[in-house]
Amino acid sequence: MIIRVVGTVQRWLLPLMMVCYLLAAVMPRPGEVLRIVSLRLPGSGGSVTMPMVLLAVMLLTAGLGVRARDLCAVVGRPLRLASGVAVNALLPVVLLPVASMCLRAWPDAAEVECLAVGLLLVLAMPIAGGAASWGQNAGGNVPLVVAMVVGSTLLSPVTVPWGLAVAAALVGPAGVGSLDDTARLDGLAGTAGAGAFTLALIVLPCLAGIIARAMLGERRAARIAPVIKLVNIVNILLLCYINASGALGQALSHPDPDFLVLATSVAGAACCLSFLVGRWISRWTRCDTPDGISLTFATGMNNTSAAAVLAASWFAHRPQVLLPILAYSLLQKLAANMFGTRPPAPPAALS
Repeated sequence: MIIRVVGTVQRWLLPLMMVCYLLAAVMPRPGEVLRIVSLRLPGSGGSVTMPMVLLAVMLLTAGLGVRARDLCAVVGRPLRLASGVAVNALLPVVLLPVASMCLRAWPDAAEVECLAVGLLLVLAMPIAGGAASWGQNAGGNVPLVVAMVVGSTLLSPVTVPWGLAVAAALVGPAGVGSLDDTARLDGLAGTAGAGAFTLALIVLPCLAGIIARAMLGERRAARIAPVIKLVNIVNILLLCYINASGALGQALSHPDPDFLVLATSVAGAACCLSFLVGRWISRWTRCDTPDGISLTFATGMNNTSAAAVLAASWFAHRPQVLLPILAYSLLQKLAANMFGTRPPAPPAALS
């Protein structure tokens, strides 16, 4: 019964996400309340919010879907693995200058900065866990793309602050904006903030899931897999609604069609360019078809959930920052469908 329900929901995951966006636009209040619910950590002065917990659970369930033997299978071919992780980490250096130059022509500096910060947060994030599901449905090398996801996740405490440092340089006065968000990006990149965020909410839950699967064994892991997938689906939809509540609620109460079109257009262009870079790299390195598909999806899909949680934590005063992130989240799934060798069913994995 659970397997049937999970299969049905997986096929309708993308429409269900759009329903969550619609609910966030017309009924944002519950999501806004859930977003500010927090648990203060004793002795540290920090707090853990509901989106942070949901993100950690999402990474934990993603880790439970990773088999250690799949990771070991690609150790003998480190060049493909290293190229995928490196391209994902270096992608901001390729795309951010292009976006910076194109956005200079927009007359509203505040909108430009919100758009740029949101886009830069997405591009700085590691590979999305959903790339494995999309790559599998498109005929890719699944162990390779899984290893790329895990590799970029493990490196995220280094690559995310580095990507944000590049972003801060481009968003600042010499780039596309001059507001206080530049200082926030500088602070996030230059302190332990981004590194601690990625370590606590991305790396550790993912590792915990991988270790838990190894301890359970393949038979027990297969037995509980449908329940884990169902929990992951509910988690994805709830996190989608919470993250969208602030941005879409304000967008509806204070409509700005020009900014909405701009955010969607820029996010779509960046997303398509990411996939195209991955496909070009796969051809340049003469990958076979399965490896090329894996490299394309690993390059094109970023962890938008982590970007949305980070944006909600550090840029709560600017909910417009979430708009390009939410647009990118949906558009990268549409792009994954377009770049696949055959139409895949939307995955119930980290997006």
